[in-house]
Amino acid sequence: LEATGALAGAGGLGYAKHRAPRLYWSTVGLPLTWGRFTFSYRSTMEVCGLTVQPTGLRAFMTRNLARREVRPVPPKVRRVRPSSTGLRITLRLPAGLEPADVAAACERLRHAFGVQSVTVSETRPGYVELRMTGYDVLRRVRLPRSAQPSGLTVPVALREDGTVFERDYRAVPMALTLGATLSGKSVYQRNLVKGLAKLPVGLIGID
Repeated sequence: LEATGALAGAGGLGYAKHRAPRLYWSTVGLPLTWGRFTFSYRSTMEVCGLTVQPTGLRAFMTRNLARREVRPVPPKVRRVRPSSTGLRITLRLPAGLEPADVAAACERLRHAFGVQSVTVSETRPGYVELRMTGYDVLRRVRLPRSAQPSGLTVPVALREDGTVFERDYRAVPMALTLGATLSGKSVYQRNLVKGLAKLPVGLIGID
């Protein structure tokens, strides 16, 4: 009975991972990834070359007062926000690092933390946001319920990092949709028309 229960549990987790990845991520993947990130963050940043040498004062204080080994300084973790698709981590870059350095190490960070993808976005000078995606969100696209048309802004697609792509007609009033066959042009246009139909605007179609 114990073996049957364990096998049933493992089978249920495997089924959820493939058929309900959002549920699997929220219950299993998120705690594991968060723990892996917490315990291996410093060593991972050192291996990926995302550290700088400490200042002379800091090295002196660490060596003589704290009686600890002087180690390179990684970016400071300012905020960790979990979501139904991944993790968003705000980092403060030390002097000597720039967002391009972190972006160049995205593939190495993805393998180190065991996630689907890692992208980097600069939020303000000196700060970047690591966007970790726990699973392939484009395999079965589901826009968040909060993504609703408003004003002249229409949510039309989902990016690979789990964020929503919005078409803002106030910022860019005109556009031309181009792409290869089966690249998603028709799906984009259908989502665009569906979103615009909920707004007080006039739609004119010419075939």
